[in-house]
Amino acid sequence: MVKITYAPWQEIIIHETIAHSFEELIKIRSVGVQTGGLARPLMWAEGIVFDRGVMPPSPEMIKENLEGRLHFLFTEWAPLPQYQSLHEIQETKVKIPIINVSSNAVLSEVAKWLKQSTKFSKPSSRIS
Repeated sequence: MVKITYAPWQEIIIHETIAHSFEELIKIRSVGVQTGGLARPLMWAEGIVFDRGVMPPSPEMIKENLEGRLHFLFTEWAPLPQYQSLHEIQETKVKIPIINVSSNAVLSEVAKWLKQSTKFSKPSSRIS
């Protein structure tokens, strides 16, 4: 019989947050996408839409991950009170999928933290 062990992340370390308006985040996401193309998806939970960059693999990061710590280089986010599965930019017809990650406990906690711990009026903040 196979033993299965569930080991959720113990800590998410966010090194930088960047708050945008929804319109700014959508414009940023569409840069470099051909007219009518499909951009990389964003994530949605807890009334915000967001993305994150993770640290590239290295012996140090692998060790951190195995110890239950995940490092986000940055998070970019914007308020989006109502979930929508797709946003299309009218001028360019670029489509941006939005994935509802509310059922993922870790990503929902990240979204809650972003809303509570960063101020929308601040363009970015360094998290220590």
